[in-house]
Amino acid sequence: MRMLTGLFLLALALAGCTEEARNQFFRSADNVLGKDYKVSYVDEGQVVKSWTIKDGKITSGEKEDGTPTGYYYFWSEETGYVQVPIDRTIVEELRDSKAVAAQ
Repeated sequence: MRMLTGLFLLALALAGCTEEARNQFFRSADNVLGKDYKVSYVDEGQVVKSWTIKDGKITSGEKEDGTPTGYYYFWSEETGYVQVPIDRTIVEELRDSKAVAAQ
């Protein structure tokens, strides 16, 4: 019963928010929960190195308009802390956890 009451109050609170506020809430929830990613550094059209992020997140600097700038920062399974330039990086979300284990 308490859980049902909590869910009702959460739904009521979100219903009173603007769409932008709801989007910010769910984006922050994604950051807390983490996801699996494959990050690849590309030079002259060729992948030079790739890293796997398991249940983590990728951080970057942002311009005033919200677009990322500078570098991506993350903790990889293979090498630990990594910093790569945004303009030479491909980020892929791995939706199947078996894909992470196969790499």
